Amino acid sequence: MKQQVERALAAIGGRAWVHAVDLDSGKEAGYGEDGLVVLASVFKIPVLVELFRRFGDGRLDPAARIDVPAEGRSAGPTGLSVMADPIELSLRDLAYWMMSVSDNAATDILVNLLGTESINATLRELGLTRTRVDGTCDDLYRMIDEDVPGDGNDPEAWRAARAVDPERTLQSGTPRETTRLLAAIWNDEAASPEQCAEMRRILSLQAWPHRLRAGFTEPGTQVSAKTGTLRFWRNESGVVEFDGRRYAVAVFVRTEDHRYRLPAVDACVGTLGRLAVDHLRSAETRLRPPDTARAATPEQIRDHARELGADIWLHARDLASGKTVGVGENTPVVTASVFKVPVALELARQSAAGEVDLTERITVPDEGRVPSPYGLAAHRDRVVVSYRDLAQLMMVISDNVATDLVLDRVGKDRVAELLAEFGLTGTAVPQNCAEILATVEEDLGTAYSDDERELSEVPPERLRALRALVPAETCRTTPEEITRLLAAIWRDEAAAPEACALVRGWMGAQIWPHRLTSGFPGDDIVVSGKTGTLPLVRNEVGVVEFPDGGRYAVGVFTRADDPTPNAPHLDALIGWAASEAVALLRDERP
Repeated sequence: MKQQVERALAAIGGRAWVHAVDLDSGKEAGYGEDGLVVLASVFKIPVLVELFRRFGDGRLDPAARIDVPAEGRSAGPTGLSVMADPIELSLRDLAYWMMSVSDNAATDILVNLLGTESINATLRELGLTRTRVDGTCDDLYRMIDEDVPGDGNDPEAWRAARAVDPERTLQSGTPRETTRLLAAIWNDEAASPEQCAEMRRILSLQAWPHRLRAGFTEPGTQVSAKTGTLRFWRNESGVVEFDGRRYAVAVFVRTEDHRYRLPAVDACVGTLGRLAVDHLRSAETRLRPPDTARAATPEQIRDHARELGADIWLHARDLASGKTVGVGENTPVVTASVFKVPVALELARQSAAGEVDLTERITVPDEGRVPSPYGLAAHRDRVVVSYRDLAQLMMVISDNVATDLVLDRVGKDRVAELLAEFGLTGTAVPQNCAEILATVEEDLGTAYSDDERELSEVPPERLRALRALVPAETCRTTPEEITRLLAAIWRDEAAAPEACALVRGWMGAQIWPHRLTSGFPGDDIVVSGKTGTLPLVRNEVGVVEFPDGGRYAVGVFTRADDPTPNAPHLDALIGWAASEAVALLRDERP
């Protein structure tokens, strides 16, 4: 295992600390497993444990309500940190946001409620002597502000910063102790069995698939985990359940590259986790080699997609020159959640016209919600939220509950009028999320909660026949039309400038880095996007903005031969194809 780990690390120029344990046999595997590491947001697992212990012994009511004002929230790129208006929700639903999208604002509310002394006392009680939580996310950011002045991009200042030093940061631990805490949750030892079960549910709902989960692609595999990210550090710790066994895995990787967007480093987390688990299984690790293909023509993009087992339809448009590149760009395609782009635009237009007050708050009940992998569908309790923040949820994490509430407010007829106004005759939004999912259930004669893992055993031919996968029967567009719409949004031609700015902001905050964004590593290129996913279907559309002023609208739509729901190489295909198309527009290919 040691040689394999070091080969993987050599490819990214990094160091790692890894531990894995078979929760049934107790067998262990490690690499630097007792080394002290920066936890980053992995520290939220101890916070979760302390919170649910208090739920279990009655010191706190999990359904207790809290009204979180817009002012004074801890900074962060996700969740309540980026919501614009007050929101009312329960304590246990705050815990969901803390873990699912690593919400710093939700985390700090809970840490301040619990107190770091109590969190650390619980860690000691559970036998974790080297793990510590000595501050909030906000405390860590203040430390960073002191150590990294100016615009926060000085790599040398970052290397000297306390926040990235395990001895001086506010939250640190070891891989071995992290898996010990996970084992306590999975073995009902961290709290009562009922509370441990709820912690496992919340951990299973983490949104990001690009690290640990990328190493475990077999159908039927469950990865329940928590990521952690700081400059230089890429972490993830969780429990992998597959092949009839359970493995707690903790992976911490440090490189000398201070940039945030490093797809190869993210993927290495999954590789290292897989190597450790396969060592426990006495199994050979089979890794897919990195994709080093290059395309000099659109046809080569199409051919490479076929080599990977997918059909692809693509369009890229230079917003300045109008130059375009396409692969089947006028072919009708299933949008999946890409249809949320025109819905968001119509909401922003109605807001600018004074027809909708985005700050109006509505109560989302705790029953009757449309299924959704992330967001409000995962709440245990009702939530009171503004339309502006519903739009944020719809675009940033593709929340189906939020989408249908927004679409009900603006009206399908008004979305249709918008599309007609721009001459987008091949684009239509005839259904909301609930109606799309209902057709899947009707066609298969089974319940479906918008989780492709539920359909991994359904024959591909049955999936291809689903009405939800037939453009004429569902929400649809063409790659060329969606880039035309995106171009209008980015040029302030689709609505009043303030309305277009709203949509750009929502798309710019989307959390997923594993599709379109993966094709543009580094932090100097801005990628704003919207994904779309259905069985066999993986899409993303967006706008890529270069530091030299170049702006490119891109729409990539794919359909796979294989129904395997977790296919990192097909997610990465979207970023690869987009980057190759943009390179052709920028004359960067021979």
